[in-house]
Amino acid sequence: MTNVLPFPTGGKSAKPSRKKSHRSKSSDNAYGPALLLQDFDDMPVDVLNTIIQAGSLYLAQTSLEPTADELASPCAQFLQTIQGMNALTEAANVLIYQAQRYPELTDQEPVDWLVQRTKTTHKVMRKLDKMLPTDEFILSSNSYGPDFMAEYATNAAMLVVSYFAEDLLVYYDENFIQTKKDRRKVMMLDYRDAYREVIQDCQIHVGAHGFLMKELASAQRALNKAMEEL
Repeated sequence: MTNVLPFPTGGKSAKPSRKKSHRSKSSDNAYGPALLLQDFDDMPVDVLNTIIQAGSLYLAQTSLEPTADELASPCAQFLQTIQGMNALTEAANVLIYQAQRYPELTDQEPVDWLVQRTKTTHKVMRKLDKMLPTDEFILSSNSYGPDFMAEYATNAAMLVVSYFAEDLLVYYDENFIQTKKDRRKVMMLDYRDAYREVIQDCQIHVGAHGFLMKELASAQRALNKAMEEL
């Protein structure tokens, strides 16, 4: 990503508390007090921070060198993207649970939309996971095929998960940011724009992959036809 706030590699999470209050009285967050929602175990969760931190789990920082694991496996970043999706799913579950606890405060239609978006994201990610080259194929292949397959699946996965993150930020904005003066609004917009830049970049890469696959398919058909005439 360029020209946007980098996703944090870590962050201060809210201290565990059994208080029922939705807002903390103090916070080290530069954007103001965190809004804490209760999860299934009645523990407070800063959902906005969770959505933001999910980006650090799968979005590589341009200033960092690839790790040994990333160099060893072309599927490493895909697995990191799954971690990001899992973190976002936890945030979605908290939001859905909040709506179930206080149905009088939430319209059911947006909640149903959020549930469906969560299910769709997981469904697409399962399909992309099946596209990844197996270890046997990676070891036996003498071509760039495994790298290409992993790169395509990874870019597609990052696109899907980043869309999911943006959806969660939109839902959070509409349901939990009270006014434009709420400083969390600035925080939300900053990282929404960051996720949108990831989406734009991934769309470009996936589009390029799609074009290349069409060209390869066309070349393969031509080759097969030529071989039949020999």
